[in-house]
Amino acid sequence: MTKSDFQEAVRVFREGGSFLVLGHVNPDGDSLGCMCAFRLAAQSMGKSAVPVSADAVPENYRFLQGSEHILREAPSGERFDVGVILDCDGPGRLGVPSEVLESCAKTLEFDHHPGVERVSDVRVIDSSAASTGEMLYEFFVEAGVNITPQIAECLLTAIITDTGCFRFSNVKPSTLRAASGLLECGVSINKIVHRVYETRTLAGAKILGAALSSLKTSANGQVAYACITQEQMAAAQSDEAETEGVVNYVRSVRGARVGILFRENTDGTTRVSLRSSDNLDASQIARLFGGGGHRTAAGCTLERPLGDAIEAVLSAVQKWMVS
Repeated sequence: MTKSDFQEAVRVFREGGSFLVLGHVNPDGDSLGCMCAFRLAAQSMGKSAVPVSADAVPENYRFLQGSEHILREAPSGERFDVGVILDCDGPGRLGVPSEVLESCAKTLEFDHHPGVERVSDVRVIDSSAASTGEMLYEFFVEAGVNITPQIAECLLTAIITDTGCFRFSNVKPSTLRAASGLLECGVSINKIVHRVYETRTLAGAKILGAALSSLKTSANGQVAYACITQEQMAAAQSDEAETEGVVNYVRSVRGARVGILFRENTDGTTRVSLRSSDNLDASQIARLFGGGGHRTAAGCTLERPLGDAIEAVLSAVQKWMVS
């Protein structure tokens, strides 16, 4: 990220009147927090912003101000001054048709994923940032946005979730300075942690139990994995959004360097979530199957039934661990 990139982004934001706001598929706290924050910031300056996510907002993020306004599809026939891409490691992870971006006169991107394809006109990319939320905080300060408690809560959620409550190695002094600035805006870390990590619906708790009952290990205990079938989803009366975070329990098995959750989709495909530790880059595995993400947290969707997907991914992970 250069100073000129930052200043150009500020200019585009100030001059734009309408924004289409996009995050990545299977949105996490960083993506959703940034989307909600950007919508609120734009509205506070008399602009309009329409957030779109191809996948539903997980239940534990629905406390974010404006999350109920996130659409599953872009408005048909509507044109926007600026298309904003947030926290997305490549155009294939947007989950929207390419013509959606063509409805925007200009595109602006904020991201912290390194080494991925970019299609935006103006880019603010900082691979050293712990989260896109951290970057957006700095951007809003520079752009003169009044950071309300609601905006601060969205951005701090982004930072907390992408740093694992400030536990991951991506935390830097700049991360803590951003979090400190947001706390001064009147937001509560305790509330965010409680809503994201310590609260589940009954259906969500049941599907967690179903997943953990399937827990297995391979590679002498270095890989832990679990699966969720459509039959289990129906029995728990759960939806896909309530499986958010289950993979973290899988990864917590002692001795496991990689945790994997396989979720059977209604269309016969399989969603795969990966978590890793040490020097293992989970995004490398995800990209083998058309996905992406971070070193320690990544995901992909395989056009294969559950059993075939488990076999393919476990084989790839085991080869990758010894290479």
